[in-house]
Amino acid sequence: MMVRPPGVYVERGPGRAPPLGLMPSGIPCFLGLTERGPTNEPVRVASIEEFREMFGSLDVGTYLEASVDGFFLNGGTECHIVRIAHLFERGRKEVATKATARLRDTAKQNTLLVQAISEGMWGNQIRVSVNPTAASVQTFITVDARHGETQVSVKSTYGFARGSLIKIFDDNHAEYRIVHAVEGRNLTWTEKQPLEQDFLSMAPTMVEPVAFDLTLETHSQREVFRALNLARQAPQFIERVVNGRSKLATVTSLDSMSPWPENLPFDVAKLSLEGGTDGLYTVAAEDFIGADLGPGSRFGLAGLYDNEAIDLICMPDLPWCLQHSGGFKSAKDMEVVQQAVVAQCEEKGDRFAIFDFPPDTTPTGALQWRRLFDSSYCAFYYPYLVPSSRQDGKAMPSCGHVAGIYARCDHAAGVFRAPANEAFQGVVDLQSYLLPGDMATLNNEGINCVQVFAQRGIRVWGARTASSDAQLRYINVRRTIAAIARALQVGLQWVVFETNDDTLWSTVKRDVTFFLDDLWLKGYLAGGGGPEAFWVVCDDTINTSKTRDNGQLLVDVGLAANRPAEFIGVRVVQEIDVLAREDGSG
Repeated sequence: MMVRPPGVYVERGPGRAPPLGLMPSGIPCFLGLTERGPTNEPVRVASIEEFREMFGSLDVGTYLEASVDGFFLNGGTECHIVRIAHLFERGRKEVATKATARLRDTAKQNTLLVQAISEGMWGNQIRVSVNPTAASVQTFITVDARHGETQVSVKSTYGFARGSLIKIFDDNHAEYRIVHAVEGRNLTWTEKQPLEQDFLSMAPTMVEPVAFDLTLETHSQREVFRALNLARQAPQFIERVVNGRSKLATVTSLDSMSPWPENLPFDVAKLSLEGGTDGLYTVAAEDFIGADLGPGSRFGLAGLYDNEAIDLICMPDLPWCLQHSGGFKSAKDMEVVQQAVVAQCEEKGDRFAIFDFPPDTTPTGALQWRRLFDSSYCAFYYPYLVPSSRQDGKAMPSCGHVAGIYARCDHAAGVFRAPANEAFQGVVDLQSYLLPGDMATLNNEGINCVQVFAQRGIRVWGARTASSDAQLRYINVRRTIAAIARALQVGLQWVVFETNDDTLWSTVKRDVTFFLDDLWLKGYLAGGGGPEAFWVVCDDTINTSKTRDNGQLLVDVGLAANRPAEFIGVRVVQEIDVLAREDGSG
């Protein structure tokens, strides 16, 4: 027995795995057309006001804004937005571009590029103004500064910093230098630029910083940035101050070869940015499908692949593009985009697509379109809705409003609650009305109908996926399985690099069993509990020596997602040691 003096000691006990839990759900990503906003990344918004502030409002009849509004009206709390625009020239004339303006210096050389923060004609409304900053700080030298010296001693260095452009002047002449260091009461600059003449303290000789102000404004916004500098090492370097803070534009120093201070932008008043285009009427299927060109350059659907926050995908502007965009040649283009969404949902396994039909689709046409798909990772809704928010009174796709109902049911109960028999908010009519026989036919084919009920309003009347598999026929079944698989994939990350033996297997089995038992108590699983609701296998029967040599841990889970006697297998694979597969060792 170890004998210790009185004191505080730390003893490390066995580590405890974090508890398993479901991830947030009912969070869609909308891909569509907007007036402005970034095109290379999903943006999270938590209200329709936040959406409009970031993405503006188009007046050409597109559906995204009304769909996002419908999502929040019907119970949604957050979503992600991916702006779609025609960004790359592929034989079509109009490509989305950013409005720009080049500012010249006093030597008439280009010195500063001002560019709207995102593509679109909206950027042509931006006005830029430049004027010298009024000197708020001024001091004087206390020791004579002689020809050839590289510093001055001043009364106070308040307001001066490394990178500041300073003016040293008396009644007869002036010189400009970039401060390299502020030490005590001395301002020092590079040895390559010694003073060209003497400055006497009795003259007196004054020293003040030189800077300029930049103003960006539209009819509704105004941003002012003061005391800016073109020296890259300066705290007030224009790119460092403006970029990332401005909601209107970015700026780029063009490194004019003019000497200081002639390289500073010449005074301008409300100069308009020019050349911004929307790229709306040339959007093609490829723009929705997108591409992954690396961090900061991921576009369209491809930019969503690694987004772990979402579990729904909506594309309300596909029908608009089919009618109005020259990039969509036929309905086949809309099908290609929807098939790409299905492929991503199936590959990821953690998201579900809410689809609309092409515009003016008849019940027969809806049946034909639905038969192009066979997947439990998507669902179709028919017919279009007439929302109260659209001033033109025209019908629009229902995916945004339906996504809100998904979120409403998820928040009220959970993903096991079928998103059906729920009343729409913000909907006043339907594009067409279905007879009971038509509803029965459509529902039997996996098309979810929207119906008007006396005294009960307009409601979702169906909860079927587009799958021919009877076990995965219902939306809540697919989403329950996906939510549990997602929780296991994320919640079991702690096993990576753990010793892959029976101790680990028993721990994993215990944790997964507790997790699933809790879900059964909450109503996520059917059956009478225990083996009637789920089973978990994690032992040497599936974790063979070959599996372990590959650095994998396998967990087999069976779920009674819809009725007690039907089990759907889910296999969770966690990489224990990636290096093990490379060298062949366990």
